[in-house]
Amino acid sequence: MRCSDALVLVLVLGAAGLLAAGAAAADTAVDADVLRAELAALQSPAAPERLPRLAAAAHQAAALATTPQERAELLLRAGAGAAGLGSSGLRVAFEAFDQARALATAAADDRLAAEAYDGLSALYERQDRRDEAVRLAETGVMHAQRANAEDLLMRLEWRLGRLFEAQGDNEAALAALQRAVAHIEAIRADIPVRYQDGRSSFRETLEPVYLALADLLLRQSRLGGTARPALLRQARDTVELIKRSELDDYFRDRCTIEPLQPATTARRSAATAIYYPIVLPDRLELLVESEAGLETRSVQVPAAQLQRTVADFIAALRSAGPYRADAERLYRWLVAPIEDLLHAQRIDTLVTVPDGALRLVPMAALHDGRSFLAERLTITTMPGLSVAPTGNAPASPPRVLLAGLSEPGPVVARLPEALTGELPATAAGPLAHFAPPPAGLRSLTTAAQSVATPFDEAAGEHERKLRSALALPGVKSELREIGSLVQAETLLDQSFTLAAFGRELADRDFSVVHIASHGMFGDSLEDSFIMTYDELLTLDGLQAMMKGRRQRIDLITLSACQTAEGDDRAPLGFAGVAIKAHARSALGTLWPVADEVTGQVMASFYRALAAGGISKAEALRSAQRTLIAGGEYAHPFYWAPFILVGDWQ
Repeated sequence: MRCSDALVLVLVLGAAGLLAAGAAAADTAVDADVLRAELAALQSPAAPERLPRLAAAAHQAAALATTPQERAELLLRAGAGAAGLGSSGLRVAFEAFDQARALATAAADDRLAAEAYDGLSALYERQDRRDEAVRLAETGVMHAQRANAEDLLMRLEWRLGRLFEAQGDNEAALAALQRAVAHIEAIRADIPVRYQDGRSSFRETLEPVYLALADLLLRQSRLGGTARPALLRQARDTVELIKRSELDDYFRDRCTIEPLQPATTARRSAATAIYYPIVLPDRLELLVESEAGLETRSVQVPAAQLQRTVADFIAALRSAGPYRADAERLYRWLVAPIEDLLHAQRIDTLVTVPDGALRLVPMAALHDGRSFLAERLTITTMPGLSVAPTGNAPASPPRVLLAGLSEPGPVVARLPEALTGELPATAAGPLAHFAPPPAGLRSLTTAAQSVATPFDEAAGEHERKLRSALALPGVKSELREIGSLVQAETLLDQSFTLAAFGRELADRDFSVVHIASHGMFGDSLEDSFIMTYDELLTLDGLQAMMKGRRQRIDLITLSACQTAEGDDRAPLGFAGVAIKAHARSALGTLWPVADEVTGQVMASFYRALAAGGISKAEALRSAQRTLIAGGEYAHPFYWAPFILVGDWQ
């Protein structure tokens, strides 16, 4: 007996009433276009009486006077809609998929046949009938291979991976998941980036496949043996594929990033370790790569618990509230398990490649009960080693373009209305550069200063308030101080127009670009920008300015920009700046910090760079340690948001 016949006996008996109702509702003939429109409307959860209407549509599709392929296509749509309704739609889904299978097979249409077998296999998988589900999926793979349908092969192999693993055959599961990822990579550049309900296509359809493979590789590596190093390398490479795809997804463009570089080619000293904290549903995996090779540690903390702690920790830091309990808890999960590895290898620089919500965590602020991690290690962040820039940093003293906006101009009229909203006395919504003074810490008097901002008499009251609220009085002294330390050209206020900034970048070979202006990085390219005096500088606009430059920029600094609060994709904006600017690294802040503190950090940072003999990451750590030791700004609210993304050397 065919496995599809077996399911008929289980499901179709008792389905006669529903299908008969569908037939009764379908007594009026319709054409294929009308039926296609009906099925499209039934994709909406808000559509009334979805199941009876889907049953009717399936009956009508089977009876259409058209080609077998068109009937099969419509039946597949009806089956997918019914399958999405859960157990209540199971019978209708099976009948539609099985009829589509028969039509596609008779018509020798391998792609449609593969889709039908995939749908049937999914129904069996849902019923935990794994043997039948495997046989159906394997038949689907055969048809998909004939049709050269990489997208269907990815889906079917992923299903086989889950089924084999559930059956306890991890070797077969690993092979299936590796094939699934290979199929993704074969067509990744052609997969459109779509968003639905704020979630991207990558997170919905691709990331789970990569994570399933990484998860199984890590679990298999714990068995030891000679295969362990190879399994860990494959796990690392799979995580790198995730990072690459995340950035593609952020840019909504599969062709932005330069050709993939092997993760092992990144320059690093023997005292540097690459650290991948991998968030899995049931645990946290810590993968560490050093000169001695790859090692891993597993921490039994569910993803939901980790994410809650991260959210509490970030909220405490942003508001300068009590943070120690969460800082120590995260330290126990993220750092304590790998301390023996770091000590044995005498690691002094930890390059983190964070995952999910961990992108929001400034690792330097984690605490072991005695000191901050920043006091013992140099910390930097990378979006992934495989997207790291290649080549050597410039050996000569840095030549710096300083651009700043202390008194904004017409650009305020270009700001998205959602970001400005109701203006408080000294801040403009999410773009507020001056955060409220933390309780128990010194007041930020500059936040309350009234800045007289020039404005056109014809400007509206709202625009005048925006200009005043967005003024950054400390920018002038910040640029003046940095200019005294390095060779620099300066664009300030009216001279910092979009056009003037572009001309400077095109005409001169700066190795460092420092921008002291408001900016926002959201969960996508479209929600990210930097303010010039007259216009918004988008990341695409920045990329266009960099075309034709002879020299790669070593560092781009964004001293007054911030990421969107609570959005774990927003920090990708810093990586986006570096990639779009064709820069080796970017320095920015996760949340707004007072002008006074920003000026101190930046002056200390550039002073160390100008002296030479120190990496960018070490220069930033030195500036942060100065604030910690000073006491007045020791709370991580002040120094922790400064992060370096990209090349740390």
